Amino acid sequence: TEFNMQVYNRWGQQVYLTESTNGRGWDGRLNEVEQPMGVYVYTIQVTFGNGVAERYQGNVSLLR
Repeated sequence: TEFNMQVYNRWGQQVYLTESTNGRGWDGRLNEVEQPMGVYVYTIQVTFGNGVAERYQGNVSLLR
């Protein structure tokens, strides 16, 4: 029933935020500017219809 995904660069700047569950994710841009290749941190917070809440976090490598 609730979804929140955030992506941060190596300096802790948030480069992406969505609450949409339509399956589209970060395209590697911030304000239409391609971000540099490297490692980015993501966090996902989700609450399911039965009330169970879960949190995930990890990293993703941006390659071009």
